[in-house]
Amino acid sequence: MKGRVFIFWGIFVAAAIFRVAASLSSRPPDAYDCLKHVDRGVGTVTEDPERKETGQVFIISAEKVFVVPTASSSRAILCAADILVRVKTKPYPRFSYGDRVIFTGKLSKPFNFSGDSGRTFDYKGYLAKDGVYYEMKSAVVSLSTSTIEDFKQRSILGSLGSLADGTNSSLFSLKRGFVANLERVLGEPHAALAAGLVVGEKSALGASLLNDFRTVGLIHIVVLSGFNTTIVAVALRRTLSFLPRVWGIVVGGIGIALFGILVGGGATVVRSCFMAGIALIADLIRRDYSVHRALAFAALIMLIANPLILMHDPSFQLSFLATVGLVLLASPIEEHLRFIPEKFGMRGTVASCLATQIFVSPYILYMMGQISIIGVAVNILILPFIPATMLLVFLTGVAGFVSYAVSVVVGWGAHTLLSYELFTVEHSARLPFAAAHFPPFSIWWVAAFYAAFVGAFFWRGRIKRGRIDMAISRD
Repeated sequence: MKGRVFIFWGIFVAAAIFRVAASLSSRPPDAYDCLKHVDRGVGTVTEDPERKETGQVFIISAEKVFVVPTASSSRAILCAADILVRVKTKPYPRFSYGDRVIFTGKLSKPFNFSGDSGRTFDYKGYLAKDGVYYEMKSAVVSLSTSTIEDFKQRSILGSLGSLADGTNSSLFSLKRGFVANLERVLGEPHAALAAGLVVGEKSALGASLLNDFRTVGLIHIVVLSGFNTTIVAVALRRTLSFLPRVWGIVVGGIGIALFGILVGGGATVVRSCFMAGIALIADLIRRDYSVHRALAFAALIMLIANPLILMHDPSFQLSFLATVGLVLLASPIEEHLRFIPEKFGMRGTVASCLATQIFVSPYILYMMGQISIIGVAVNILILPFIPATMLLVFLTGVAGFVSYAVSVVVGWGAHTLLSYELFTVEHSARLPFAAAHFPPFSIWWVAAFYAAFVGAFFWRGRIKRGRIDMAISRD
């Protein structure tokens, strides 16, 4: 049995290492002939657009890109084909997933930039992890009228692809309607926070409010972290508890997968949904669920699928660090917090906050140069109310599809909790000691911290096993 387990893990580890190594030598698609010219392309919107106050941003899968004819050249010249382009355009007209569009502007390569802390953000790598190596700022975008040939070409792709596109389109349309219901009932910024909590729609919060959430260490609830996803998974499982065991597990798994697609499928959500899926499979086949193995397996699968996230996706990095900290540190810390009452899960909340803060803080400091001093306190004040807030927000948005009056009544409760959370965040962020700032430092300090932690963890485990063996021998 141990041999088969070793082979199983060895295959996935080897595949992940191979994929990561191969990604180091990968080259971006060639579109150099398009640069420094005005270009026009045709393609399809491949994700739900991110709508901001100043415009909308989305990815276009460009089938063909041409250099626009000029006075010296009367014909369009094909300069690129089958590339992904990140496009920024005006707020209106609004575009949706699956729209076939024509876009015009200057194609450019993304470049890294430095923030106020003096740290350089790897923007090129961040886009490259999604296969995006070019962008078009201030693009002019319009809907394209598909020709009969285009329709015939797309129909050949097969029913499976059409079903996936139809599912994605329906889910994104449902999401837009849900967010619109929240905006009508709750108003801003309450609706923006509500949409961030339930469906990960954070763009409408505005830069100032988002910065307040970062300052108090609560940005994870706005970007739909594993905490939010776990709440959704638990709520879904309890809702389906009336079904037979097998049906409840299967329907629950489908529901979690659809939720992951609905909210955009970022690294944090994928990791959470994958681990929830493993837990459901373990329950289905009546096997013990190990969160350590589930986390490791989720990481390997995600690296095999997209090896670039290892180096270029902060969400992936922080999500796994936070989960490792929660798994390894939460229980030992909770043992030393017996002076905190267990009522309302307060002791567990404090232990979880401390565990994640301790484990992710070195890497956050390295990346951002800022760490929240009051993060644990603010998390304790707000996190216990998040499940109730998400439930009321969900009911408010769903009721809006049926009756505006009912949505308003349910929305009163959601608005009250959201007001409390916004008040706490905004006033806490104004405290002079809310956050500490550090100058740039070497990544080797971060590596040394985690190496020391791993050593201390195994040393503690060895001492604990020794004490158990001694107690057994005495008996």
